[in-house]
Amino acid sequence: MSSKTLKLNCHSVKSLLKNTLSKTTQNMMTYLSDFLQTKEPESLHQYRVNIRMARSVCLELSDFMEEKRKNKLDKILKTLQQETNDMRDIDVFIECIGAYKNSVDPQCLSEFEGIEAKLKAEKEEAYKAFEAKYTEAFQTHIMTQLQSLQNDDLLCLPKSEEKLFKYIKEIFFHRLKKIAKASKKLTLSAPNERFHKLRLHYKKLRYNADAVKLNQFSKSFKPLQTAFGNVQDKNSQIERIKHYNVAHSVCLEQIIALLEQELILDKQACIEKSSKENIVRMKNSLEKIFTCKDS
Repeated sequence: MSSKTLKLNCHSVKSLLKNTLSKTTQNMMTYLSDFLQTKEPESLHQYRVNIRMARSVCLELSDFMEEKRKNKLDKILKTLQQETNDMRDIDVFIECIGAYKNSVDPQCLSEFEGIEAKLKAEKEEAYKAFEAKYTEAFQTHIMTQLQSLQNDDLLCLPKSEEKLFKYIKEIFFHRLKKIAKASKKLTLSAPNERFHKLRLHYKKLRYNADAVKLNQFSKSFKPLQTAFGNVQDKNSQIERIKHYNVAHSVCLEQIIALLEQELILDKQACIEKSSKENIVRMKNSLEKIFTCKDS
């Protein structure tokens, strides 16, 4: 039995859940505090990563949690994530501005810089509103709520004391089955929601792989997350530009056309990376990890 599978076989579902919540809560508050002090986008990103990891693990282990407490925990985490969505979208768009500037006609440069100025103004406004709400007292309140739930003896059902190995294996293969089914419907003409849904499936698989320290398997999803993330970012940017009165601007229409053209390439990358062959490789990788137990 490998060291990885030995650890999975020694730990209970409850220990994974409790340890993940404890670690992510601490990380969340550390990155939140750093973000409020420095306004660094990377700190905001890491804050969101830890929220998503906590939510993903709780979702996959929801059958082992008492329903009311589980729902309360997810509501808190979901709210924290939603309150940073717009800030993150703006940060990503600003990061892309430089590359986009070089792709538009020179006569559109001034209008494009106007978009950049609007984004920066929106960012400043969003950051100020966030800072005003997330006072030290409010941060303490969040921390207290999360710690109270994770320390609650009734959060986990009695069956959560069972060994982790069997259930985490079922969880991974069940998620991969959903990915395979969703990937069959992926085409260039497929609605954006289909790409977004598949992106969330991959995220959940990766976060849970991170939670049980399957690092090599988790790293294999980085190119996939990048590809699907590009699609999501482009869609968000197109929708944001449309709010800037596109009907009266040839330049804004040009920028949207540019993004839509790049979006096709991004979608094609997603289709290729989420192909039947690649999913079979993922399944084989999981089989190798989990069949070590019987060797």
